[in-house]
Amino acid sequence: MSKIIIVGGGFGGVRAALDLEKKLGDRAEITLIDRNGYHFFAPALYEVASAFGLAKDRFSVNLRKTVSIPYGDIFEGKRIQFVQAEVVHISLEQRILTTKSDISFSFDYLILALGSQTADFNIPGVKEYAFQFKTIEDALMLNHQLMMLFEKASRGDHDLPLKFVVGGGGFAGVELAAELACAVKHLEKKYQIGSGHSIITLAEAGPKILPQISDRERAIITRRLTELGVAIKINATIEEIKSDLVKLKDGRSLTGHIIVWTAGIRATDFIKTIQGLDLTADGKIIVDEHLNTPRYDHIFAVGDSIEFIDHKTQRPEPALAYVAVRHGQVVANNIFRTLQNRKLREHVPFYAFWIAPVGGKYAVAHLWAGISVKGLLGWVIREIVDFRYFISILSFRKAWRLFREEVQIFIKND
Repeated sequence: MSKIIIVGGGFGGVRAALDLEKKLGDRAEITLIDRNGYHFFAPALYEVASAFGLAKDRFSVNLRKTVSIPYGDIFEGKRIQFVQAEVVHISLEQRILTTKSDISFSFDYLILALGSQTADFNIPGVKEYAFQFKTIEDALMLNHQLMMLFEKASRGDHDLPLKFVVGGGGFAGVELAAELACAVKHLEKKYQIGSGHSIITLAEAGPKILPQISDRERAIITRRLTELGVAIKINATIEEIKSDLVKLKDGRSLTGHIIVWTAGIRATDFIKTIQGLDLTADGKIIVDEHLNTPRYDHIFAVGDSIEFIDHKTQRPEPALAYVAVRHGQVVANNIFRTLQNRKLREHVPFYAFWIAPVGGKYAVAHLWAGISVKGLLGWVIREIVDFRYFISILSFRKAWRLFREEVQIFIKND
């Protein structure tokens, strides 16, 4: 019986585990190892950061549940072993990995789904003074600070206006800035500090936000952000961040009582400790057309931790959730084919589809053949996409419950 280990339970890792179990059943021993006990639904992170109107909850249980899907729920009734542990060493030659608690696992096939971490580009003050925006804890900390800031303002213990700076004009920055703009309007009313006493600035180092999308769609999103009261600053390269100040390279500065960093991600540092992997200059795993590592036929890699060059564009695939899901499908199929001595299938990149929520019940959805939908219908499409993902990894009952609870909590900002 072949032993297959998946390290990391993100979108690619979970999809690979479920597809392998479906294809192989009891003909393989499938183990997924992750340091957390839950699968993190990152697309809703901006909602967690800006959610309000919840009952007092010291541990934010209800808010956590909206983006934390227990592996026990996902793998219930499946022939998949889940191990909650932190992997600290992997020997590709000996086919053994070791966890922090000094437990070793042998494998015949290994799937590296190690995800990514925040990239600060060595800018002074990013780690010390800016809120990171990568994990559940990051979002909850930001949410807590947001509420505290308005409480202080309502008591007269903080000067007005309240100023927020979001560094990075990619999808994460745009989504967060827009949802914050919706949230502060409700919070100004709740804490009776008067409307218009919050300033949100989105700072982008390049000449335009969301550089990967069309000018027409960017204009729609820019107009929506402006209507929400978000000030967009382009060519605003951040040089240094202090406790309440963002210094720009051109000499300008922005005051921020809350500063959030969404400007980039990079491969996890742990990847560099694995001997035998071929890595790019920025530490990503190089893979071939089958998502194999070049030196080892039994080692595959998926998700944000890899660099896969699209031969049509000669550019790397973007770090998107559904791209990682596709990786997981391809790898599961290729391991299945390997065990049957069949020819492996190549990964064919596809990432033309995207949805950008832009505050409240409003989103811009870029569909196929250049078609885009905006407004309420875009938001509905986004909700359908989320629910479709939930039912792809959970039973219908559990998927519906999660989706309903998520909507009930997050809709309060709309």
